[in-house]
Amino acid sequence: MTNISSSRYISHVHLNGNGSTIVSPLYRGRHGVLFRADCLDLMANMRQGTVDLVFADAPFNLGKRYEDPGVSDQIQTEFYRGWCRTWMLEAVRVLRPGGALFIYHWPKWLMDFGAWLNGVADVEFRSWIALKMKNGFPIRKRLHPAHYGLLYFTKRGGEPTFNVVRAKSPACRKCGELLRDYGGYREKYRKYEDEEGIPWIQISDFWEDTRPATHDKARGHKINELAIQIPERAILVATNPGDIVLDCFAGAGSAIHAAQRTGRYWIGGDIGSSEAALRRISTFWGTEELPSLPKALDKCFLKKFRESLPALQPNGDRPIDRAGILTDVDQNAPRYAARSKVWAPALVPKPKKSTSKPQLRPSA
Repeated sequence: MTNISSSRYISHVHLNGNGSTIVSPLYRGRHGVLFRADCLDLMANMRQGTVDLVFADAPFNLGKRYEDPGVSDQIQTEFYRGWCRTWMLEAVRVLRPGGALFIYHWPKWLMDFGAWLNGVADVEFRSWIALKMKNGFPIRKRLHPAHYGLLYFTKRGGEPTFNVVRAKSPACRKCGELLRDYGGYREKYRKYEDEEGIPWIQISDFWEDTRPATHDKARGHKINELAIQIPERAILVATNPGDIVLDCFAGAGSAIHAAQRTGRYWIGGDIGSSEAALRRISTFWGTEELPSLPKALDKCFLKKFRESLPALQPNGDRPIDRAGILTDVDQNAPRYAARSKVWAPALVPKPKKSTSKPQLRPSA
């Protein structure tokens, strides 16, 4: 089995002419920071065991064209496999003992990743979560693909956080009647009913209400945008308010959006253009920034790296200002709605004894 402490992989930090890292901070808010950076360069500047959850929606290597022409999604298979294994090892390294790793991909590669991670001594398999696809298209001489997957592992050496998360029971859009009878156990769910009389049911490892944003006509077709409900549900399951979420493939910002509104700190990064994520930030939270990293995230980064980041100058020309906002966006639209929640305090594990992490209020 592979043990990360004895791995032959060595992190490399590339420096440019003036001695600063190529990791560039694009936004520094009160609860999170967004970088333009290669995932390996970003994590190489992070300290071991400092993050509570890593959410990874890496490029699928299917030849997708992104807005940034410098980003390739079509590389040789073995190179792609090796690259993914390298960033997975780094993700496990920066996780705290007991922290969670979620990897979103399609089944072909998740089988490869899962089999390989089962041989990594530092992590333990928790679940393979299937996410129903809608509007998928049949493929000649193959079964109709109908789901993506989400691998869920935790790092050994600490107690994993696990919260009971619930989602609204499906109901008929016309008559309002429940589509399931729950095998005669309907009365047991009375205490989990909302104001509309709809019960909220504990989620399983099959999610059919988290439609991928790929098929949303309102999104840009060249933006790597994931439905916010997917990372949000993972975050609710495996972290508590005040914990730290890392997403090195931030794309349009779905995972950092989910972390922000559920009261978690976050670190985001992407090697490509982050204008979509910046527009999302300015639309939902505004453009106010801090002169330096949020104090809660200081521990995540090497001291030399923190000291190399320039202080934010007042009235400067910042990426968050240049990006603008998302146009014609209804912040209460179903595509942004929360579809999961931890129902009652009695169902949530006791918080960690450490008081070093402030409790954040979920953003609107």
